[in-house]
Amino acid sequence: MNGWLIALSAIGGVLLLLVFILCFGFVGARISYEGELNVRISIFGFRKTIFPRKTVEKSLTDVAKSDPKKLLKKEEKRRKRAEKKAARLQKKQAKKKQPSKKAGPEPTPNPKENLDMILAVLKRAYALTKGKLRVDFRKLRLSIATGDAASTAILYGTVVQTFSYLLQWTQDHFNEIRRKDGDLTITPDFLSQKSTFALDIRLQTRGFRAIGIAFGLFRAYRTEKRRARLHAKKRIAKQAEKKAT
Repeated sequence: MNGWLIALSAIGGVLLLLVFILCFGFVGARISYEGELNVRISIFGFRKTIFPRKTVEKSLTDVAKSDPKKLLKKEEKRRKRAEKKAARLQKKQAKKKQPSKKAGPEPTPNPKENLDMILAVLKRAYALTKGKLRVDFRKLRLSIATGDAASTAILYGTVVQTFSYLLQWTQDHFNEIRRKDGDLTITPDFLSQKSTFALDIRLQTRGFRAIGIAFGLFRAYRTEKRRARLHAKKRIAKQAEKKAT
């Protein structure tokens, strides 16, 4: 009996911990650029850089000298990965060669239908994230330069106006932007030939909200994809009717 109680207590503790993490933990992404784009995601405190991918490894010669067994293990893993990739590719090709049970080929949406689908998904994303996603502009430093004073002045005015609208829109629809002096600066440079840019943005939301947003976006994508294909099917049918007449 005591064993069952201990097991149930452990399961209950794990479930309570998961609920606590989902309710109070954060999921987010950080996008920065200062000569190189860097994208990191954070899930409940665990951080991972997804771009650029780190591919720095020891050369095979160095590995072979230091640890021959490690080299053999690496080669075996690579061989297995290559075999799995080849098997998946072969399976895909076999499926394509099989005759389709449908009456005709799947209709392909044209650029306008694809654009409508993307805009609908973005609209849904805005509705799902409004008031639930925190947007922090940690750094925005832009130096405008073109090599020509008149062109620099015109471009500077356009960029300032654009970013002013963007920051105001973020404050009106997501959260108030709090920043220190110098964090967000856009300046004209009449002496340089090339503009410089530095950016650091953090997006953050609660764990349970992130799950809801992800499911909502997935459902919106599937719905809009079906709708785009339906529009494409109707368009193709109309074109066929015009040709027949």
